[in-house]
Amino acid sequence: MSFLDKLFKKGVPKTAEPAPDSANATAPQAGQPLTIPDEYQSLVELQHQRQLLEVKITGSSRSYQSMIMAIDLERGLLWLDDLFPQQLILDAGDELCIRHHRHTEELVIRAPVIALGSTYGTSGIAVELPNFAYYQPRRRFPRYTIGHQSPLSVKIRPIGQEPSFGTLQDISVGGMRLMVAGNLLPYLRHGAVMPLCEVNLSDDLQLRCKARICAFRMGRSPYRHTQISIEFIDLEEDKRTALGRFLRAQQFNTSVELSTLQQYHPNRHKSGRRAYAA
Repeated sequence: MSFLDKLFKKGVPKTAEPAPDSANATAPQAGQPLTIPDEYQSLVELQHQRQLLEVKITGSSRSYQSMIMAIDLERGLLWLDDLFPQQLILDAGDELCIRHHRHTEELVIRAPVIALGSTYGTSGIAVELPNFAYYQPRRRFPRYTIGHQSPLSVKIRPIGQEPSFGTLQDISVGGMRLMVAGNLLPYLRHGAVMPLCEVNLSDDLQLRCKARICAFRMGRSPYRHTQISIEFIDLEEDKRTALGRFLRAQQFNTSVELSTLQQYHPNRHKSGRRAYAA
């Protein structure tokens, strides 16, 4: 009996159609063409080509490999092969970061683990199927690194949460990465839109817009924190143009090193107030 059969056998009425074999969840019925939404075509190709995927368990730096076994649109599940090398720490509810590189593009999925095949005496891992799975350019815009001792404060507000304050780590015309003290993982979701993102780069350049969460992870140094990568999604065009000019000027002068950026906020953080997560 397949992992899928075992997982959903309990509680299924006798009159219900049997669950499909997990290895063939995307296979069409005889004489019926399979219709896969465009947002999942990349996953179908990876499954058919048996491409290896890079997998990380959120909170761990170790990388594993896996492959897509099946795509279950009805139940909203993505089925992965067991991780290699073997691991013993994964549990239902943990989050996986799944990546695949293609030339200059990258497919990134962050999804919680729904069930482990080992619980049912078989192999495989069931994770939540994302809302979409598209390849994105790995780096569309030049990124300017600020560093851990950034003097620039960033204000964000995840949906349904109070504002949190962090420090800017790097920035481009398309988005930025920031560091927030504490653990914000329970309030973050890949692809979710934050209604507020605000940073003052200089006296003449302040950014305020909505932002989409692209990636996030926990960090331990220099203190326990959450690193969040976001994409600007409604930044005014004149602000984006001004941001590009500002970043190019900074790179030309000092590659956006801390010492140069401090000229815009020489007195910032003198009070010693530390960034916090709401």
